[in-house]
Amino acid sequence: MTQSEPALIHDVYWNLHYRVRLGQAWSRFMRGLQDQKLLGSRCDACARTYVPPQQYCESCFAPITEWIELDPVGALHTSTIVYQGFEGGPSAPYAVGAIKIDGADSLFLHFLGGVDLSDQASARAQLKSGTRVHAVWAENREAAITDIEHFSI
Repeated sequence: MTQSEPALIHDVYWNLHYRVRLGQAWSRFMRGLQDQKLLGSRCDACARTYVPPQQYCESCFAPITEWIELDPVGALHTSTIVYQGFEGGPSAPYAVGAIKIDGADSLFLHFLGGVDLSDQASARAQLKSGTRVHAVWAENREAAITDIEHFSI
């Protein structure tokens, strides 16, 4: 391609419908959310705690059998503001963060709320690493990740 040739742009439309079998760990996790419980799993061998739960430890590869309930609070590790939404998703702008739940060794990704996204400088200040957040439960829960509506600052 020469510098005078414009780059091609293609419109692509994917209308996907699929079903996912969540497996034992994620099914138990989602049922916990429906009951307003944040469940994690703890490795028997190295004591790492995972939220969301895992069946095998990502660190030492041992099977995990221990389940614990954690308070749905933690610290924001990192975040981003999404300005361009997508069909079927939430209306932009919205914020997403990686949250280190208190007592967990992993990060939990979820929507963030309680942030004024109309002012970029203010939003960035509110979304700094270490900011404390807590879960806001959805009124109608159905054993889905959206049973936590968002984590609020």
